[in-house]
Amino acid sequence: MRRKLVFFLIVFLLFLNACSENGRELVVGTYVDESTIVYSGDVLSDETEIARFLEVIETSPLSEEGVEGLPDYVITVNNLSESTMEAMVNVWVGEDDEMLFTRGMEGTDVFEVDSMYTYDVNEILQMNR
Repeated sequence: MRRKLVFFLIVFLLFLNACSENGRELVVGTYVDESTIVYSGDVLSDETEIARFLEVIETSPLSEEGVEGLPDYVITVNNLSESTMEAMVNVWVGEDDEMLFTRGMEGTDVFEVDSMYTYDVNEILQMNR
């Protein structure tokens, strides 16, 4: 049983490596419960769009508001060629499409997406619907 598991794991990793031309992908998911995230089958691999999303996330200001409960969405950017997660963003969508988020798995600082970028982030979130 253990040999089969190792074999399939190696085959899966080789498959991922072969499929990743540019090496990065952005995926959107939702929490089922505190420990389970279900990702949509859609993957964004456009390098320009991924870089633009990361820039928005990195330049967003801290928010004075807090967040409660599980996030509405989880967005991850994975570098498949290096087998790493480059970014994980938990997103809460409020009234009037206000977006608050935390960075990383254990992020506690809350940031706010500037209103001029809300449309762009919503476009990415649409992958999950």
